[in-house]
Amino acid sequence: PLTFKTWLWGIRRQVSLLLAEGHQEARDYTIGMIWDESTLVVERRNREHATNAIMTQLAVLSVLSKDGAREFKKSIKKLNDDG
Repeated sequence: PLTFKTWLWGIRRQVSLLLAEGHQEARDYTIGMIWDESTLVVERRNREHATNAIMTQLAVLSVLSKDGAREFKKSIKKLNDDG
């Protein structure tokens, strides 16, 4: 069961996450803004982790085959493409 203490600790953890991500004023955010901003941070970080995992897999594949190397190069280009 959720107690006030665990709820408050959860908010504190979200503020800590925001501070670590450069939100210098996170201590002054409203509860709603803390929830919204921390959700955005977690979503962005999860996408970064997924991209890193995929790129690692493609890098290994690129060593094993020419097709893998082409896919790796194509993915790198797509990640660095401005459009």
